Amino acid sequence: MNDRPPLVSAVIPTRNRPELVCQAVRSVLSQTIREIECIVVIDGPDPATLHSLGEIEDPRLRVIALAENVGGCEARNLGARAARAEWVALLDDDDEWLPFRLEKQLAAAASSTEPVTMVVSRFLDRAEGDKDLLRPHIFPRQGQPISDFLWCEVSCMGGIAGFPQTSTWLLRREFLLEVPFTKGLKVLQDLDWLLRGYGHPRMRVVFVSEPLTIFHNDQARHRVTKRIDWEYCRQWAMANRHLFTKKAFGFFLVIYCLNPAAQQGAAWPELKRLLQEARSFGRITPKLIVLCFLYVCIYPWVGKVLFPHNRASVLYQMRSLVRRAG
Repeated sequence: MNDRPPLVSAVIPTRNRPELVCQAVRSVLSQTIREIECIVVIDGPDPATLHSLGEIEDPRLRVIALAENVGGCEARNLGARAARAEWVALLDDDDEWLPFRLEKQLAAAASSTEPVTMVVSRFLDRAEGDKDLLRPHIFPRQGQPISDFLWCEVSCMGGIAGFPQTSTWLLRREFLLEVPFTKGLKVLQDLDWLLRGYGHPRMRVVFVSEPLTIFHNDQARHRVTKRIDWEYCRQWAMANRHLFTKKAFGFFLVIYCLNPAAQQGAAWPELKRLLQEARSFGRITPKLIVLCFLYVCIYPWVGKVLFPHNRASVLYQMRSLVRRAG
């Protein structure tokens, strides 16, 4: 490998998904910017993935095979520490980049009038047999608390505007080392980082409006977040209440805890506890009341007919029609 540092270091954590991660790696090595390195962190013993990656003949590919499983957060942290570039670009092993992703994001950072610590873009939410959905619909407004953007920008039908998906993130390496991912988190890894990262005084974000990443949302891919452990999410939220606005905390409990709890058939006392906590620690709004009704009384029945992604697709099309009519 050339002794000159690359412009960008891509970091991909993976485990037991050799075909998917090789597809992700090829999307990195096919970038229009060639001065890059691709660091794959294999999170624990995984001979099949190690063998598959060994068949990719490109000196820009670096593989870090860990002797034991450390989890996705720490795998990303290890990749960032090993990176040689000024910028670190994250990619999940079941997603892929469009060829001009890094070129567009570096140009956006260079054109900013102030130092940039993070660049994110829209992405294509792709499910097999369905039309791509463009996400997020909006980006955070100037001065808007990130917790309000993540959870309060939801329609009365339960359609979330979206969040800056991890595979679109481009971060300055020194900032990511200063604000690492929280080791040990099973879920909410990206949301946890966004809450803490946005709270840092040096955080400066540039948003690219065009989609630069494909987020594969196929049912067959078994993404980490397919089935939400609502009690784990509740415990995480209670421990991190200081990172939320009061309004956002209520929405989080309803969206990430009450909704999956109801769809998974939780007993009424459990649902009642979540409702009481949303009222006690959050701020009740008319929209939140509507969501509670939908999540407890309507969506558990809808869920028996439609997959979550199909429901999201319907909500997306309805929202698009409303925007065009306006």
